Amino acid sequence: MLKSSLIRVINTLSTRERSRFREYVHSPYFNKNEKIRKLCDHVLDLLNANKANALNKPKVYQTIYGKEPFRELRLNNLISDLLQLLYDFLADQHHQEQNLLQKNELLECLLDRELHDLVDRNGRRYRKLLDEYPLRNHEHYFLEYLYHERLDSQSLAAGKRGYNEHLQHKSDQLDIYYWSNKLRIACDMASRNVVVNARYDCHYLDDLLENFRQNRFELQAIPVLQVYYKTHQMITETNDSTHYFALKELLAQHNALFPPAELRVLYNYALNYCVKQINFGQHIFHKEILDLYRVLLEKKIIFKNGYLTQWSYINISAAGIRLREFEWTAQFIHNYAPYLLPEVRDNAYTYNLSSLYFEKKDYQAALGRLHEVEFTDAFYHMGAKLIQLKSYYELEETEPFFALLEASRQYLSRNRQLSDYQKQSYGNFLKIANRIQKLALKKGIIPAEEWQNSYEKLQQQLNDPSPLASKNWLRGVIEEMG
Repeated sequence: MLKSSLIRVINTLSTRERSRFREYVHSPYFNKNEKIRKLCDHVLDLLNANKANALNKPKVYQTIYGKEPFRELRLNNLISDLLQLLYDFLADQHHQEQNLLQKNELLECLLDRELHDLVDRNGRRYRKLLDEYPLRNHEHYFLEYLYHERLDSQSLAAGKRGYNEHLQHKSDQLDIYYWSNKLRIACDMASRNVVVNARYDCHYLDDLLENFRQNRFELQAIPVLQVYYKTHQMITETNDSTHYFALKELLAQHNALFPPAELRVLYNYALNYCVKQINFGQHIFHKEILDLYRVLLEKKIIFKNGYLTQWSYINISAAGIRLREFEWTAQFIHNYAPYLLPEVRDNAYTYNLSSLYFEKKDYQAALGRLHEVEFTDAFYHMGAKLIQLKSYYELEETEPFFALLEASRQYLSRNRQLSDYQKQSYGNFLKIANRIQKLALKKGIIPAEEWQNSYEKLQQQLNDPSPLASKNWLRGVIEEMG
């Protein structure tokens, strides 16, 4: 049962959500089947007590059906019914969080029942909620459109004739919703076209962009359109960095108007732009990356369900280390480790701290940290081995260097978790690091001409376009050898 959809979904629920789901299943309005209630209680009790291993079907069946002979199909049907209730619970819970949509649906129901005085009363409450709604992204304008749609219908049903402001407003709000959502999708398409050469075609986009440039209907006064227009320019006109800096300013000015998930996407566009500029040799964008991450941390935009992903944690640490902001990076590594998921926390914390020690040239501290943790994830395992190898080289610990090099080769050949790209990147590092160490040991022993030829071959290997981990470090030690 552990790999069943039911358990997988329950494992994503918070403690409060699990409690509410139990209440949901026990409510006779949603479920009258006593055996489903028993199954729900048994599963939740075991998971809450961290006894998931006890969730095997024969034992679960016995808990529900007593001494009756085990019938797997019967239990599977019960599990399926409970899963459907869980889906309904999630959908219902999400719906309850959408106060404005609920108000809109209430207005529609009251209109259908011709309770026009109640439509007016609840319409005023809807209007108050809309005015207090803090966000002004595309979804806000859709809610505005729905509001005026209901009030226009109410006006017609009441027999009012002549000019009706709600008809004009619903047209205007629908336009802004369409244009802002269209630009949002256009940015997504343009971004994917760059990354995977997807060849998406955003129809009628040129007309929209021209309307914005001409400021028709005062489009340039609407923040959501400003943000996405500038985002689209940044993605499609990569040679003009003014678009990036303009977007950065707009996001700082208007970030309260967007929900966190949408802001994460917008900031990711900006981060990707910075990475691309660095690849083009514009190294000033290293600082921009760290500046963006600082905003994401300060505003808590980067968190998902209260957690920081291990990859964001690594990227932020790497950005701080690259700029040699060691004190800030150390504080970040320590202060934000508790926000990592428990199952990756030790690996990510130790790996990043060791990376920091290495860059500070405290090689013994880097090695000491790495000996504290047994890395279970292949990425961290190989990353740690590279830090160890580089530390042994810097400390001139030749025997440990070659012993670890051989162990790393064997691990790499046997491992199935790493991608082909990662294997090639790490494998190329091991080859070149081996040649560097051997050549360093030969200096002053073999003829100078022979050594120089080998040295020049090493330099040429660094220019090979094949994936190569820790390329900058390899380049640095080769230059020092010369």
